Amino acid sequence: MHHTILEQFKKDFKLNENDLFIIQYIIEHSEKITSYSSHQLAKETYSSPTAIIRLVKKIGFENYNDFKLNIHNLLNKYTLSNMRIMSNEDLYTLKNKLAEIETGIINQTKEQLNSNVFNEIMAMISRNKYIDIIANDTNAAISDYGSHILSSVNKIVNVYHNGNKQLWLSLNVTSDHTVILISKFGRTKHLSNIADTLRQRHIPFVIITTDKAKVLSKKSPYVLYGINHEELDNLKDMTFYISLKYIFDLIYTALYSYDYKHAKEIDDLYAKIYYLEDE
Repeated sequence: MHHTILEQFKKDFKLNENDLFIIQYIIEHSEKITSYSSHQLAKETYSSPTAIIRLVKKIGFENYNDFKLNIHNLLNKYTLSNMRIMSNEDLYTLKNKLAEIETGIINQTKEQLNSNVFNEIMAMISRNKYIDIIANDTNAAISDYGSHILSSVNKIVNVYHNGNKQLWLSLNVTSDHTVILISKFGRTKHLSNIADTLRQRHIPFVIITTDKAKVLSKKSPYVLYGINHEELDNLKDMTFYISLKYIFDLIYTALYSYDYKHAKEIDDLYAKIYYLEDE
């Protein structure tokens, strides 16, 4: 697979043979790279610090620090773009390939998460008792999962997947609710109208989308990005949903960690009532 990734790097960034030698080293030693200085990487690849900085800028990074912070995200993108589910693959191959795909998507979601934005969103969610999720189709199904786990950390969560109810919510919701609007591409006019209504009423809201939804993502300062790989034509729907589940899991674990004692008490009480009902 390394050969294929190298070929893609060569094509996308017009790299020479020396560049490709350095890229190959970066791919094969990606876990160590973030601890290397440019001088150390130059020494390991028999090149110069100037050549390293030139390559870093060539493949889209502003400087060496930007490279160290974001190289894993770029490598994950290239690795995932080479993943294909082929005809009649055996179970062993499918198990390993799927695990690698899901791990890669989660890593990409994690790498592009803006910590400052996420902390602001968590402050809003922690402050508000109610969470209202606006989503359609499969996004709504994943949101039902999110509703389930967030209900266990002292939140009252509702998922709105009916168009009329979504509209009424945008007209009536108050600022003590956290509204989360989910759309993979932001192409749905109805959801765009709802976002505009919330803005006009000065109701803060969170958007979970992909970087393809450029118009929608400008409607709120609170945006979390999931992953979508259009080149994975037979898996493209799955990629965003894995990202979305990871984001819900991250919100849940953050809330659980913020108020561990109370979350544990609620968990224990729920288990006690549940098992009593089974007797």
